[in-house]
Amino acid sequence: MASGNLPLIIMDHLYSIDDRLKRGRPPPLLKGADEDIIIDEEPAPEAIPVIDPASISRCCIERGLFPAVPLFFQYPCSTSKGWSEWVDRELKNPSTRDILSRAGVLEAIFASKACDIHIEAMTLRHLVRRWSTETHTFICSWGEFTPTLEDAANIFRLPLCGSQDPFHISLTPEDGLKLETLRKGAPTSPSTSLRFSNWIQFFWNSDRDEPCRLAAFISLWLGRFLFCDFSQDCLHGRVFPLALAIAQGSMIPLAPMFLGHLYRLVDQIQCLEKGAAGTMAVETFANSSFLQIFLWERFKGIDVSPLPYSKAESLVAPDENSYVPGGLPRICRWFRRMQRKGQNFLELLDDVEKFIFRPYCVLSEAFSSAPLYADSIALVEALATRQFGFDQGVPSCPSHGDSLALYKVFWTNDSMPGDGRPLALALANRQRVGNLSKAYQIYWNRCFASFSRFHAAHCDRLILTIIHHARLVSEDKAISLSEKRNLPFTSKSREIVGDFLKLRRKLEKSGSYSTGKSVASGK
Repeated sequence: MASGNLPLIIMDHLYSIDDRLKRGRPPPLLKGADEDIIIDEEPAPEAIPVIDPASISRCCIERGLFPAVPLFFQYPCSTSKGWSEWVDRELKNPSTRDILSRAGVLEAIFASKACDIHIEAMTLRHLVRRWSTETHTFICSWGEFTPTLEDAANIFRLPLCGSQDPFHISLTPEDGLKLETLRKGAPTSPSTSLRFSNWIQFFWNSDRDEPCRLAAFISLWLGRFLFCDFSQDCLHGRVFPLALAIAQGSMIPLAPMFLGHLYRLVDQIQCLEKGAAGTMAVETFANSSFLQIFLWERFKGIDVSPLPYSKAESLVAPDENSYVPGGLPRICRWFRRMQRKGQNFLELLDDVEKFIFRPYCVLSEAFSSAPLYADSIALVEALATRQFGFDQGVPSCPSHGDSLALYKVFWTNDSMPGDGRPLALALANRQRVGNLSKAYQIYWNRCFASFSRFHAAHCDRLILTIIHHARLVSEDKAISLSEKRNLPFTSKSREIVGDFLKLRRKLEKSGSYSTGKSVASGK
């Protein structure tokens, strides 16, 4: 804990803890919930440790351990120049479509061609500070929720299971040569050879028939849309072996890999907030497009309107010769949609009646959903929580020893390690609404009692423990980013800085501001 002579801090004064999480209440039963609760071997509610409030930034901020600092979402939410045309070219080839279909990524890659998501930064700032790094769930007054395999399968259309260990890709000698070509990248300087724009220009060249063009194409999709975590415009070489496997038609369990990657990056936000102790802002490459769509799919009342099918189709297939799947992926209905600024998201977040536990069970026009449900014709394996239509009991404390042994269920035919039971073959029927056990309600009341004691306890501000990190942002850079996105904050000198309106007035006086330009607030 901190003592005297604390460093000056910056603060996101737009962040609010004036919400219902302070009060809390027993989680209510949902209307239409199934009365017959089915829970196997539920532990006693007193025997399970409660959620540690220190694992939730929102609780730490209320207690005064560190302030809410400006948080910038740096994941590139729109497509790179030339990507849409490259997708169109590759998907016109029936052989390529067959390979991508066998790998389970055809619809995912198709949807990426026009993926342009407008995020509401203040909404996401409040969301990620409800994240528990201990449980990997968002905490609300009524319970907890999280992005699941169901969300990854329906929003990004990623395969849940696979045929090959993604951590040990077997490469043929020919693949080894392709890997070296990919690592070299575009024939530019070493510092720019893996840049998205150079990559597209080099590998998408109609005058050449590059042997590893398909692998290069898939590499860009993986590194740009799924596993972008260190640069807004540069690939990381770790995706190349995965791309080579997918280019051979091998299915990789991308959904659990994507979720693990997302969880790690949201965990990192809290780690840096604690370590910097209010002295610097934080940036993150957590997939803000996915998080934004996740909220739009999961919460009623957010002021945003999805596209009708016909308009979504015109966006992704303006050319009548373009490939279009039988039903557009659901993500297409959110392209270029904008949420109304200033809406009080916290009121929705803490109202269980606004949360949609089973958003993908209601088909929207001809948009397609992943076949995960017990009443689907084709089924895919998945794990179960209340968000899947099953009943919620007291959470257990799983211990499978070797964590890799647990992950192997996604790319082998192995049973769940330890007890020999297989994964659930499907989610509950589309119409079923999950219920809560009485024991879970007792457990949740214990959690909130722990939160209240944590908030009330006296403490000093945390001391600075992280000085240098690639995702920590200086005050000067934070001001520049805030001005571009119209997200002002309180500086170390206690002044409001980063206000785009003030910047515009200053530029107007100097004659260097053009009213024809606009600011993309929140992006």
